[in-house]
Amino acid sequence: MAKTASSLVLPIIFLVMFALVEQNMGCMAVLGSCGVITDCSGECISRFGPQARGYCDRDGGSGTCVCVYPCPADKPHM
Repeated sequence: MAKTASSLVLPIIFLVMFALVEQNMGCMAVLGSCGVITDCSGECISRFGPQARGYCDRDGGSGTCVCVYPCPADKPHM
């Protein structure tokens, strides 16, 4: 009996941690090329509010401007 209970502890901890992380992930948007948008962070803040963060994902060429921001209440998490 003790061995069965201890084998369930790790999966339960993993599921609890996964549920907590998913709630805090937020939403993400791709704005366009970093060559066109010179200040990704400023553009994200102006579009999605002061809690938004922006960065340039250097995936080749001039890169892609990506925003991460808190999801509105009516929008599902990613």
